[in-house]
Order: sequence, then structure tokens, then C-alpha cells
Amino acid sequence: MLGLFYPQYRIERTPLLPTRPQQAESVGWQTAIGEQYVHETDGAARIVLQREERSVPSSVVRDMADQRLLTRVGTTGEPSKAEKIAMRDAVLLELLPQAFPRQSNTQAIIDTKNQQVWFDTLTATTIERTSNQLREQIGQWRMVPFFGTQDISAHLASWLLGTPPTGFDIGEGAKLVDLREGGTVTVSKLALPDPHVVAHLHEGMKVDQLELIWREQIRFTLRADGGLAKIKPTELLDTDDSGEMIDDADQQLDADQRLMVGALRLLIQDLANVLKDNTAKQ
Repeated sequence: MLGLFYPQYRIERTPLLPTRPQQAESVGWQTAIGEQYVHETDGAARIVLQREERSVPSSVVRDMADQRLLTRVGTTGEPSKAEKIAMRDAVLLELLPQAFPRQSNTQAIIDTKNQQVWFDTLTATTIERTSNQLREQIGQWRMVPFFGTQDISAHLASWLLGTPPTGFDIGEGAKLVDLREGGTVTVSKLALPDPHVVAHLHEGMKVDQLELIWREQIRFTLRADGGLAKIKPTELLDTDDSGEMIDDADQQLDADQRLMVGALRLLIQDLANVLKDNTAKQ
């Protein structure tokens, strides 16, 4: 079970440190709200992992290394593989201090009520990097995709060709893939189901991504692997039922997180119920 049993101070002990001149990468935690590294609301903790990277194009390193080897060796012979690797490593260390450091953030929410972890990315390497950093703080834990390994493209196609499940409406975007020839068709801002999209489906293409609207409150894209992307609240998901304005930025962030966590919990549960029921009927 994932719980808020990791002490706040352990997160604070590993904040992001700027990369040194010859350091390619630095990873550490960033404050989530105010001076706090963990932003907790209603049993959901948001954390932010920050990465700073110095990057030198591999082609630049390779060309400069080859030129130096050519000058050093001349016409006496071809340099060995070990010599090429050593020269490229030396060139990289020389060029790294000149590389401009770039920073990127990855946010994760640990939902202790439902034993889930939500990431703001679907990139496997980024998720793995964040997971490894979390394991260093809270110990070993096993994480599996919420919808397992099932391909839900058949569900997406049936919703697109027929009627979406209760509580969901079809949006204006989709991505179709042709498994035989590798082609793709991407549509956006198009009233679905469109006749051309339907024709592609009847020709054997599968739905890889489909935009959906949940209870008129959240617009998102559901992928065939079960991932949720491009999650955006609609105007019907109000941030404050009282109608009062919140001037403090941290208070606004706290209110927004409470609202979105509550909505996402219900959205994920509705999706789980729909996919479970549909799978049982097949």
C-alpha cells in the first residue's frame, strides 16, 4: 500500500542541486507549495521531481572526436574502438561546461485512499526516473498499470461507432492506427463520429486515442493502453462553490488540487466500472 508514511524531512534532504560544469544531469525534489515539498489534500500527496540537464549533441561530440583522432593518428592507422570511446568521453567533458542547463519538472500525486499514483506524463523513462526517486524515499514498492496490460482499443471503437457509456461524451479528437501498414490518422476539432473516421475503422484501423468528456466537467484523451492525457477541466468544474475570489496563490493552488483530486477519483472509478463491465461481457 502506498501511504504518506515518508517523512517530509527526507524529501527535503534531497532537493535539486544545480549541475556542476562537467555534470550531465542532476535530479532532486522541488517544493510543491510554498516551502513544503509535499502538498497534501484529502489523502492525496503531490510531489515535484526536478531534473536539470546539460546536453551536447552527439553528432558534435562525434565529429570533434573523429577530427582529433585523425590529427593525432594521421595516416598511421585506424584508431581502435576503445580509443574512439575515450576521445568522445574527453570531448564531452570539455564541452559540457559550455552547454546551457535546461530544467524540467515531473509531478506525481500519491492517492493513499485508492492506493494509486498519478503522473503528469506518459513517458516510460520519466515515470521510471520518478519512481526510482520515490523508492529512495519510501522504500521498495510495486507499481503496475491501473488497467493492467489490456488493450482497450476495441472499447474505444465501440464507443465511437455506437454509444459512449453513461457519463461520457465523445470529444473532437481521435488517433487511428493501421497495424498492418503502420499508417496513422489524427483528427482534432472535428465532430465525431465523422463519416471518414468511421470508414477508416471499417477498413480495419484501430482507435489508439479518443477524446472524451466526463460528466461535462473534464475533457481528456483516453489511450488504448489505458493512459489518460490532455486532462483539462471545463467551465462546469468550478474551483469555488461560494463564488468568492481567492487572492493568495498558494490557497488557490490548494483549492484547485482538492477539486481536481476529487474529480479524478470519480472519473477513474467510472472508467474502471465501464471497462470492467465491458470486459466481463466479451
